[in-house]
Amino acid sequence: MIFWYDSLYMDDTVKKKEKKCRKIIEKGCKSKRLFGKGYFVVILANNAENLFEIMNTKQMFFRYYGCGHLYVLGVAKDYAGAVEIFRYIMTKGYEADSGFDPRSVFTKDRFVSTGTYSEIEM
Repeated sequence: MIFWYDSLYMDDTVKKKEKKCRKIIEKGCKSKRLFGKGYFVVILANNAENLFEIMNTKQMFFRYYGCGHLYVLGVAKDYAGAVEIFRYIMTKGYEADSGFDPRSVFTKDRFVSTGTYSEIEM
């Protein structure tokens, strides 16, 4: 299931067509298509040792991603945009508070599901 951050970070390209991008990501994940429009997402890491992951949405057809939940913090058109979103998140956090702890700020209760995408059936 895909959960979206309540104040999703987006690059300029995605910001212009936010609803369309979300729909493409959810539809692509549901249909398990490898080809088609792809975006890069910044998600909460599944590994407890990492903070975030940057992933191409074309990878969502792998069973690994279909069996779990994805908590999306940001969406970008390309990898460089996703890295820029990650840099922005970290920079703003540490500018505001030198004791910034991303794990306590980006908790799973701040994410919501659109309700249009349900568990991927395997």
